[in-house]
Amino acid sequence: QKGMKLSKKKIFEEIGTGLSEKGIYLDFIKNVNKKNKYGLRVNYLPEDFFTHKEIYVEGRNIKAEYFGLGMLFQHNFFSPKSRSNFYVQANVDISSFKLFHNIDLSKETRIENNLELSCPGCGTLTIETDPNKIYFVPAFSVGYQFKNTPNLRTNISLGIQYILPGNVRYFTTEKLPGRGPYPTDWNDTMNTRINNYVNKTQNKIDNYSEFQPSLNIGFSYVF
Repeated sequence: QKGMKLSKKKIFEEIGTGLSEKGIYLDFIKNVNKKNKYGLRVNYLPEDFFTHKEIYVEGRNIKAEYFGLGMLFQHNFFSPKSRSNFYVQANVDISSFKLFHNIDLSKETRIENNLELSCPGCGTLTIETDPNKIYFVPAFSVGYQFKNTPNLRTNISLGIQYILPGNVRYFTTEKLPGRGPYPTDWNDTMNTRINNYVNKTQNKIDNYSEFQPSLNIGFSYVF
């Protein structure tokens, strides 16, 4: 009876961690009964993480940042005593999410009168989705859990999630030049190129499906 009382006092009975398409995750899980669990999940995707390296606009990498805090519910099909178990899981994240990339405008060139002209004072262009927008990200997945030891488990799940990045905005670190010391008017040229980069980035994002695959691989420890 004392053991039962102590177990009831546990805030969480299982902690999990691993990798997903949203970066590193950390789970805090509580048993509802023998086959059902609920918990909290924290997701963090730093901008230089490996999962988003193949998204490009004109050869430039679009980076991503993600931080989410959410709830999860998991239903296991077999008894907790089973060495292997299959489960379904539903997640809901409240998150901040940003897609962005930087373009060094000082490397932009233009040919005029057989001369290659550059704009060394043009600075850096940043194109990004609204970093202050709050996203509601639901997900559903099917998973497999293997009991390595009585306390340590390996988890893998595959599912689908809904996320809509939204519209991009842009800004530059420096004001664009006028005629001044430059042998040509870079303002019109740069504005045209900037609009082209912004439109291509927005079109790339708009072409992503709102429904994205979800993959989680990790470990959990049961107290």
